[in-house]
Amino acid sequence: ETIQRNRLIQEEIRELEDWLMDRERETFLDDGSIFYHEQFRERLEQYQRLQTELTLKEHTLRTLIDRNRQDGTQPSLELTQYLDTLVSNWSGLQKKVDSKISLYSELHKLHDELKELLYQENAWLDALQNRIFTPVNHNADAQEASEELDTIERFIKAHPKVNYERIFEISDRLQTIKVSIPTINSQVSQFQLRWDQLHED
Repeated sequence: ETIQRNRLIQEEIRELEDWLMDRERETFLDDGSIFYHEQFRERLEQYQRLQTELTLKEHTLRTLIDRNRQDGTQPSLELTQYLDTLVSNWSGLQKKVDSKISLYSELHKLHDELKELLYQENAWLDALQNRIFTPVNHNADAQEASEELDTIERFIKAHPKVNYERIFEISDRLQTIKVSIPTINSQVSQFQLRWDQLHED
């Protein structure tokens, strides 16, 4: 009876081990570069689904451990080793999944923050552009023209550079972790060009 029970437990351990390996292979196979923003949500949902599956299957794992110890009999050393390996692989996959969920949650937030900062800073550049290119009053004397230049200079100095710096900080972070979304890359490049041109003017 004990031999039969141990054989059944071993088969279930093998099934669970195969399930774990399949999930790891399938899930991490498509985890390369990101080229469009929908991939943040897709990857996040993918890992959240796997996290749920792992939680549901955890009951099976606990049951196997309990069955190996039941009836007051000496637990099978071989089964205990198999179970230890299974628990180790299980924990390893859980840690990977948790870290991926944290990563893609962070990337999603960074992407949204970058879009918002680009919107705000471009709105400020619009205001600066309007001030720079407002037609000069030809009747204005040199003092009035100088005052207008001082006003523009104060407008530039009063604008903190923290958002500007944050845009490139986020952009660099995304590039480092293989996030290369053409539309965002283009917007950042255009913003940089516009910023430089208007500050030169």
